[in-house]
Amino acid sequence: MTLTLTEYNPEKAKKERELELKKRRKQYPLPLSAETRKEILRRCEILHYMGDCSISSIYYESTDEELVDRYSWVLDKEHDDLLADEFVIKI
Repeated sequence: MTLTLTEYNPEKAKKERELELKKRRKQYPLPLSAETRKEILRRCEILHYMGDCSISSIYYESTDEELVDRYSWVLDKEHDDLLADEFVIKI
């Protein structure tokens, strides 16, 4: 196994983050539709319940802009296997 270390470039990381935000804001225009807002909050609730530390405990108080900037990633296809369907807990 080979490990390659690369130097962290904060300027490059900032530019990449800005491009990602621009893409997400275009994908989910403001103000959010009620359906999109509800789905982001539903998926955040599931992840928060499961202990995902990337979801703030006050996510439900977020503005539309904050939801898009911080949590719109929950709508990505790669998360559909866990979050798209109804979340059921059986004990």
